[in-house]
Amino acid sequence: MRLYISGIQPFMNLQGLELVTNARRKRIQAYVQTADKARCLVAGLLLRNVCGVTDDEQLMNGANGKQYLKNGSICFNISHSGDYVVLATADCEVGVDIEKIAPYSGAVAARCFTERELEWLQTQKTDEAFCRLWTAKESIMKATGLGFSLSPETFCVLPMDASAHFIAGETWFLDWLIYDSHVICGATHRKPETTEKIILDTYDLLVKPNKL
Repeated sequence: MRLYISGIQPFMNLQGLELVTNARRKRIQAYVQTADKARCLVAGLLLRNVCGVTDDEQLMNGANGKQYLKNGSICFNISHSGDYVVLATADCEVGVDIEKIAPYSGAVAARCFTERELEWLQTQKTDEAFCRLWTAKESIMKATGLGFSLSPETFCVLPMDASAHFIAGETWFLDWLIYDSHVICGATHRKPETTEKIILDTYDLLVKPNKL
């Protein structure tokens, strides 16, 4: 699994808008907040740089909105939070979530976590622990393609390690990393040999397409 990470601050002025697809430009313009526009733009630029997506026709949507490359060359998933956007790629189904570490809501935890997860959170008592649980939940929901039709309180992501997790009738593997006060979790259908972190800067996204 590869995790491509890029910051949004250099893109607040929407430089590179002309490089993303027509549909994404419309999505960007529909946002009100500048930061939301920048996150959507960076997501599009990551798709262009990493997956070679320059046209909407290269993408298709699953039943619950998860996007795929029509040519099936690689599986990918995107998430954004705070100052960063992350694109995960793998040779099997993949989901990713990133969350900026911030004070968490006990009400959200009680609504979304299982009893075992709540007990574990009580032993940890940190905002990072909450984000580790939440990103694991989100990455699984995204990897399965079910989204929130797979309710987060109906499955458990413990233990918090790289062992197999049997969820929604399938086996999934989880991997976490901390990057600049953000927690990232990737979920894959098969256990990855490695998880590679790749930081892409403004030059990478605007000038030097990588393409898988």
